[in-house]
Amino acid sequence: MYPHSFTVNLCNSRTENIALHLNPRMKSGVFIRNSYLSESWGQEERELPFFPFSSGEYFEILILCQPHQFKLAVNGSHLFEFRHRVQDLSSINQLEIMGDLELTDVKLW
Repeated sequence: MYPHSFTVNLCNSRTENIALHLNPRMKSGVFIRNSYLSESWGQEERELPFFPFSSGEYFEILILCQPHQFKLAVNGSHLFEFRHRVQDLSSINQLEIMGDLELTDVKLW
């Protein structure tokens, strides 16, 4: 099986708002970031210094929530920032992970 993509969402389970939507697409080498608020997708962000994933290879994603943005690193290398589009960060109460990947560990601090 060739992994095509996977999705990570940080969201609110009551409103279905997605504060951070991550969607790396292996075949096209694109890493989409977005938010879904009030039943509408925001503006996609795609710019990257490099595409950090290889099909079938282990990877580690770290997401840091700062006061004004999320910072994301893959395999210890900083990749991008995503400015908060949600005002109330405490409303984020759910992590969704789905798609073509095999999880070995998930940690929340």
